Amino acid sequence: MPVLKEDELKMQIKASQFANLYLIYGEEKYLVKHYTNLLEKKVVDPAFADFNLHIYDGKNVDLDDVAVAVEALPMMSEYACILIKDLPVDSLNAEDSQKLEAIISDIPETTVIIISLPTLNVNLKSTKCRKLTDAFTKNGSVIEFSHFTLQKLIKLIEKGAKDRGCTFGFSEANYLISSVGDDMTVVLNELEKICAYKKSGVITKEDIDAVIVKSMQARAFDLAKALVANNCDTAMSILDTLISMKEEPISILGAIITPYMDMYRAKVYLSGGLRAEDAAKDFNYKNKEFRLTNAAKSASKYSVKQLRSFLEVLFEADNMLKSTSVNSRLILEQTITRLLLVSNGEKI
Repeated sequence: MPVLKEDELKMQIKASQFANLYLIYGEEKYLVKHYTNLLEKKVVDPAFADFNLHIYDGKNVDLDDVAVAVEALPMMSEYACILIKDLPVDSLNAEDSQKLEAIISDIPETTVIIISLPTLNVNLKSTKCRKLTDAFTKNGSVIEFSHFTLQKLIKLIEKGAKDRGCTFGFSEANYLISSVGDDMTVVLNELEKICAYKKSGVITKEDIDAVIVKSMQARAFDLAKALVANNCDTAMSILDTLISMKEEPISILGAIITPYMDMYRAKVYLSGGLRAEDAAKDFNYKNKEFRLTNAAKSASKYSVKQLRSFLEVLFEADNMLKSTSVNSRLILEQTITRLLLVSNGEKI
């Protein structure tokens, strides 16, 4: 059977026309969990789940047990369902790979096997996994859920707010995503909190800031924004917040490096007569093109030479954090000071 699209899976579930095998995986774990739950509940009548639903933890599953369960006939139901969660299909040993291939190559018509990866990421294109992947596509339905594009995620936020009696504008939705990241589970949780706080009406950035817990990356971006604005006090205050949150210094620095790297890439592309967003094609900015758009605005006040100096300062700090016993907070504070000096055009 072919690789399924989301709409095709929806139709199968609605019509109760199931494949005998599903592999559900991908970066967007919210959708992996959502459709796994829909399938599980539709394939097996909840009243007879004790007899017909067999759930296994893929991290320590005995595939011999699975093989026995697959052959069991359903009781008072059309199907028996085998659900295996987080099976590391790309790192199984040779024996287990052969066992799994044998299981999925001869599934009874009365059995539906769902292999779902709600927390695990796998590489189905690896050489080791190629034979098993071919067996999945030959004998069942494979569906991958990637992260939503920025546009689709914004539409989801706008609709979710409307369903809750609120209005979320494009700019505010974009701001929410840049503050908490593009993981759908996180975005929907924060949306729920914001709408409960607002109750009704148009949601503003102030409403968002009053409720959300910003990701470290978002706080680091705020730190970088403070540095671009030459606001040392704000930058040091954000650093204090990150340290009080027990964030690892190396992670804090890594998050600070990201917006400076974005600015450098955007500036170089613009200097070459291209658009800042064109860098997304050459670097890993899938569904994150907005970062380059924002970075281009921030980079407009700097020369390419200054941006290179910023990166030199940051990479020196990275080396110091990883190779010396100097107090990590001191290294970060010195780094902020040096970045401000470069921003002001001073030599360091």
